[in-house]
Amino acid sequence: MTAAQHSREAALRRTLETLWHHTAEQARTSGGTTLHSVELALPTSAGPVRLASNAHGLPHLLVPLLRNANDVEDKRSSGVHLTTRTLVVDDHLVRFLDLECRRASVAGVFTGLAADICIVLARAESTPEHAVPKALEAWRELLGGREQWTVQRLAGLYGELLVLEQLLTLDAKATDAWTGPNGAAQDFRRHPNALEVKTTTSPQGRLVRIHGAEQLVRQPKGSLTMVWLRVTTSGSDVADGLPSIIERCTALGEPHTIFARLDRLGFPALSSPEIRTVRFSLIDHRLFDVNDDFPGITPARFSSGVVPAGISGIEYYVDLDTVPPQGGDLRWAAKQLLGAP
Repeated sequence: MTAAQHSREAALRRTLETLWHHTAEQARTSGGTTLHSVELALPTSAGPVRLASNAHGLPHLLVPLLRNANDVEDKRSSGVHLTTRTLVVDDHLVRFLDLECRRASVAGVFTGLAADICIVLARAESTPEHAVPKALEAWRELLGGREQWTVQRLAGLYGELLVLEQLLTLDAKATDAWTGPNGAAQDFRRHPNALEVKTTTSPQGRLVRIHGAEQLVRQPKGSLTMVWLRVTTSGSDVADGLPSIIERCTALGEPHTIFARLDRLGFPALSSPEIRTVRFSLIDHRLFDVNDDFPGITPARFSSGVVPAGISGIEYYVDLDTVPPQGGDLRWAAKQLLGAP
C-alpha cells in the first residue's frame, strides 16, 4: 500500500466516524427504534452504501444488494452481526446487507472493518454478498471480548504513543517497530534493540509490573531500555488527548499500520466519549538500562538457562527506585532503538 493509499484510508476512517457521530446524535434525539442513516459517497451496482446508527448510538454499515443476490446471515461474533434486511429509502424499498456493531467496546475495531469493506467495494472486485462476509471472517478474532479501557490502560497506550511519535520524527517507517500490540515481549523492537514502556498515573512511587519471563530479555549484542513515564489526567485544553496524539502519529508515519495496531488492541472509536474526555500531561520520566544487574526474572537467572517446566504465567513487580537511572530523554531512547547517532 502506497503512502497516498495510507492517507486515504486514514481519511476514510475519520469520515466514517464523523458521519456515525452525526447519525447517532439524530437517533438519540428522535428516540424510538428506527435507524438513522446517511448516504456515503460510495456507489455500487445496487446503489450507494449508507451509514446508520441505532437508538443506542451504535453504528451500522448498510450495503445494498441486487434483487437476485442471496440473503446473508452471520451472528457468530457477539460484537458484530451481519444480516439481510429491507429498509425504506426515499420512499423505495431497498434490500441491504446490514453489518451491525452490537457493543460499544468494539466500535473502534468496527470502524476498521467497515473501512476495509468500503475499500474492497470501491475496487468492485467482488460482489457485496461475498466481500462483506469474507471481510467479517478476516476480522473475527479482533471482534471478540476485550478488557475494559480504564484510565490506567489509556495512560499506558498514551505512553507508547509518545515514544512512537519520537520514533516517527526520526524515521517515518518506524511504525513497524511498535511490536507490543502484535504480542511481542517488548513494546518496541528494531533488531537487535528494544524498548519497554511503563506508564503510571500514580502520584508516588516507581513500581512497575513485569509480564512474563521474556519481557526483560535483551537480545545478543543489543540494548533493552525501559522507558518509565508518569502522567497526570487533566481536563485542561493544554493537556494531550489520545485522538490528538494518534492524529500526530498518523501524520508522521503509516496510518494503516498504526490503525492496525490500535485495532489489534481493541481500541475504542476515536469519537467515543470515554476517549475524548481523557487527557494527559507528562510530568516525569526516567530511562533504565536493562542489563545483567537489572532486577528481574528471566530464563538466564535459572541454572538450566530456561524457565523450569511447569512454571507459567509469571508476573511480578520491580521497584525502580532501587535501580539507578541512565541519562537521556524520549528522543534519546528513540535513537537508541533505531541505532541512530
